[in-house]
Amino acid sequence: MSTPELDAVIEQADINALRMALLQLTGDPAFSKMETFRQPVWGGVHSVATVSARHHNKIKKRAMELLLNPLADVPPPPPLDEAKRLMELFSGDKFSSEYARLGYEELAFEPHPRGVEWTERPTDEVLSTYHATVVGCGASGIAVAVLLENLGIPYTVIEREPAIGGTWWVHKYPDCRVDIQSHAYQFKFEKQYPWSEHYPTAPESAKYMNHVVDKYGIRSHLRLNTRLLGSTWDEESGKWNVRVAGPDGKEEILRSNFVFNATGQFSTPKLPKVEGIQDFNGKMFHAAKWDTNYSVEGKRVALVGAGATGVQMMPALAEEATSLTVYQRTPQWVVGMPKYKENITEGEHYLFENIPYYWNWYVYSSFLKLQGLERLTVIDPDWIASGGLVSEYNDLSRQYMTNYILEKVKSNEELAEKLIPPYPPMARRVIVDSGWFDALQRDNVELVTDKILRFTPRGIVSADDIERDFDLVVNATGFSVSDYFGDTKIVGRDSRTPDELWAKDGPRAYLSLMIPTFPNFFMFYGPNGTPRFGGLYTWIECWARYCVAIAKHVIENGLHSAAVREAAYNDYNEKNDEAQKVNVRGGGKEYSGSYYVNEFGRAGTNMPFDAERYHALLYRPNLNDFDIR
Repeated sequence: MSTPELDAVIEQADINALRMALLQLTGDPAFSKMETFRQPVWGGVHSVATVSARHHNKIKKRAMELLLNPLADVPPPPPLDEAKRLMELFSGDKFSSEYARLGYEELAFEPHPRGVEWTERPTDEVLSTYHATVVGCGASGIAVAVLLENLGIPYTVIEREPAIGGTWWVHKYPDCRVDIQSHAYQFKFEKQYPWSEHYPTAPESAKYMNHVVDKYGIRSHLRLNTRLLGSTWDEESGKWNVRVAGPDGKEEILRSNFVFNATGQFSTPKLPKVEGIQDFNGKMFHAAKWDTNYSVEGKRVALVGAGATGVQMMPALAEEATSLTVYQRTPQWVVGMPKYKENITEGEHYLFENIPYYWNWYVYSSFLKLQGLERLTVIDPDWIASGGLVSEYNDLSRQYMTNYILEKVKSNEELAEKLIPPYPPMARRVIVDSGWFDALQRDNVELVTDKILRFTPRGIVSADDIERDFDLVVNATGFSVSDYFGDTKIVGRDSRTPDELWAKDGPRAYLSLMIPTFPNFFMFYGPNGTPRFGGLYTWIECWARYCVAIAKHVIENGLHSAAVREAAYNDYNEKNDEAQKVNVRGGGKEYSGSYYVNEFGRAGTNMPFDAERYHALLYRPNLNDFDIR
């Protein structure tokens, strides 16, 4: 590139990430002494660390020198203690050693920051006597498979769909995409993946997973179009009898020491329970079962549901349909996001590829932007006592998001009243605006907030006593998130079943991963497993490391099994319930109503602990909490 072209590229850099990369590469103490400050975002709800403008020219000049004259020898990555100092320089904050450990993994300096290694590798002969079954080949299943592959533990990945990718293969509705920035929504062991967009589409996410599956040798262990029918623990052999049905329907038993259930929360679609739904004579499908052969163009369309999926697909439907009627039961907090639907430029990729460590600090910056939002979920009793609603930061976010809605709908007070939620932000999932507010104001779009009373052969009758006729009804009505095993039967030690354990108030788990009397059995994205901030891959990798570390311990020590003790399970869930009391997602009746709260009124979906605490619990298994035989 010419110097002017390089100037243009450097202008696209995250200036603070660039500063830290240059500090690592040059060791120049001037980069350590530069003034930093917290730049407010979301109306002061959150802030991101950046560098005072008076230092920008020096940073850009040194970056130019480096690009024109690349270093012959790149300094090695720093150890944890030095990285902690650098992280504190980056943000201007002081960190605990536990938090620094999490941040160090996110910086991804190591080849596999959350890898699992043998203390002393067993012989191939010993390893050949073990087997693991991984159920599901979405992100969680892939993370587990990569670790098993590295350790040389024999395994099989079964996937009920004809392709891998989980959510991002199954969902084919218009404009389906991730609402977390790509550099925060990726594995940390796969470096420099060339994402095309800041917020990747579903096909790009599925492509990424296929890339990982092929690169790390998972494909040869994969069985597609294979359904799990059930798993039964055999105490004598210390193995699970995993019953599966292949593409031809033929049943088979896989004898496995370990089962990793990686089917996720969003795998069982939920249809509305409304009178007459079976009588509708037009076309109808769930958003997760999108009929790609059906054309929406020129059709009268009903969209039932205005949650994350409904809001995301609605603008694209409005573009094609003759008319679109959106049935909204509950208004959602929908907010604009910078760079949503924008490409990552060639210049940005050039910086990732040509300035060592810049990619690492850019990824870390993406992590911090999300992590800082977790404080919005904390209820502050003192703030409420002084007249506030939830907390200073949550109330600020409510004002910011309300202002955004009012700005988007301008002077339409009637529409604004329908769209501004009565509950606090974060009590339900906050949704990224994909054109929702603009599309609602199109001439061919109608928003109905009256309750749906019944379906008819021609359409839908709502509480305003109007029957509207439709050619197509799309149900964006969510998933049965508490139905972790669908129609499969799981039977553990002493013939126990999860339903017996969960009869009182719904699904629970130890660390969201394990349940008593189910040895060598691990759940991913289990009860209370949704973290307080996004970037799910972070936690998938932590879950995979934790669970595979237990399997490693069993194998290395020639053991039979490991199951969480009931006392540890109960103690963890008592702490979970206590922490939920000061969490805006914690099930209080004034905040409830979403899928976050189960049919018993308990907050069964979300993690109440902050990132630092949960990561510390997941970092290394506490073997005292296990019944090891």
